[in-house]
Amino acid sequence: MSKEYIIPIFLPHGGCKKRCVFCNEYSATGFGEFPKYRDLDKIFERYLSYFSEKNNVYMAYYGSTFTGMEKEKIKYYLDYSQNKINEGYAKGIRFSTSPEEINEEIIDILKNYDIDLVELGVQSFNSEVLEKSNRPHDLENVYKAIKLLEENEIYFGLHLMTGLPGSNYEIEAYSVKETLKTKAKTVRIHPSVVLKNTILEKLYQKGEFIPETLDEAVKKVSEFAIMIEKSGKKVIRYGLCLYGDQIRNVVAGPYHQSFGDLVKTDIIYKLIDNLEEEVKVPIKLKPQFLGYKKRNEEIIKDKSIIFEDRVDIEYGRRKGLDLEKLKKILL
Repeated sequence: MSKEYIIPIFLPHGGCKKRCVFCNEYSATGFGEFPKYRDLDKIFERYLSYFSEKNNVYMAYYGSTFTGMEKEKIKYYLDYSQNKINEGYAKGIRFSTSPEEINEEIIDILKNYDIDLVELGVQSFNSEVLEKSNRPHDLENVYKAIKLLEENEIYFGLHLMTGLPGSNYEIEAYSVKETLKTKAKTVRIHPSVVLKNTILEKLYQKGEFIPETLDEAVKKVSEFAIMIEKSGKKVIRYGLCLYGDQIRNVVAGPYHQSFGDLVKTDIIYKLIDNLEEEVKVPIKLKPQFLGYKKRNEEIIKDKSIIFEDRVDIEYGRRKGLDLEKLKKILL
């Protein structure tokens, strides 16, 4: 499969009717205003210059409830992206939005464009957690949005979070299981991080919110990732994405610049720990098996893991994660 190249365009809090307890897109993205048409061209050209290949490019609108914006503004950005697609510079459009902002009128608009993926910010399939997180939607909105997207054959992904106010392992595992019942193509999952100037920061400062530890978050997300990947769905991101000065806006919680690597390292550890027989692994995968800062080095020594010049993983009996699906996680 060809590598996908994403041109991200941030529309901080665009279309958001409420401010979720964990959210401050100005802190998370570093952007304070929407890009104008001329700015879109600059963004597009800049990112395009970074890509080694130009034939698998997608435009993605992040940081907003995209379909909650005024209809004219939605079409403004979709028209720009569609023009790039028609000119052969891009292949599809992606955006994030909230479930309550998916309805029949929005679906009719989307049908006029090459929408590649709609990412629904579900966060949790638990009503109490949604309420405590000040989410703008309820479970009825979630299931209705999913049904509309499925019926109209629009590809979509779901965004889940761990460690939200009122949440726990059982609730989060249930959310993953509900996700697996849907036709979601992708899943984004990451722990709650306390950012500056959020409601969560105020709760944290008053001692009313205790974030997960990094170790807790890694172990949970790795377990949920295994469940998701085994179902055939793809986890497209494991942690919160922050760059440069934005990292200084983290007040507390399980943020780590290499969170995804930590999760993959734990996935490998869980797999190796369950191996019963010799496994032959392509030498090119050795760094991934060793994991973040070679954390899996000791358990690899204790198991029959052989690294050699080969194309595929070869194994006998195994339990736990299928090694064929493991390659999709690693690569």
